[in-house]
Amino acid sequence: MTNENTNINEEKAKEALNDYASKVGADDVKETLGKEDEIKKLFKRVKVLAKYCNDLCEIFELLRDRVAGVYKETPWTTIAALTGALLYVLSPIDLILDFIPFIGFLDDAVVIGLAITLAQPDLEKYRAWKARRKDQAT
Repeated sequence: MTNENTNINEEKAKEALNDYASKVGADDVKETLGKEDEIKKLFKRVKVLAKYCNDLCEIFELLRDRVAGVYKETPWTTIAALTGALLYVLSPIDLILDFIPFIGFLDDAVVIGLAITLAQPDLEKYRAWKARRKDQAT
């Protein structure tokens, strides 16, 4: 995915995601959970991020279950990538400065989309686990 006007491509997004994810620790996951409302408001407000709102809710559920020790199946690399992507979105200083009208959040959308794509197999396992758990509760 390359956009000449914004100078963001998948390779730069991968680099940014890897950079943020490599620095994520358990405290960062907890900090990100503490900013859930702020992040959700941002995703609802910014058009290019809004399409990820459903995924975002599930990501926060996964992170909460991981921190609580309820669900431990997701590898740390996936947790770090998802957390890193959310921290990237919160950062005002990234590949394209967020305050630039119309294009400021394009890089954020590419990074979060990439993280969700990479995490998709783990998100599917988490969905199946939640469904089994729900069935067992009824």
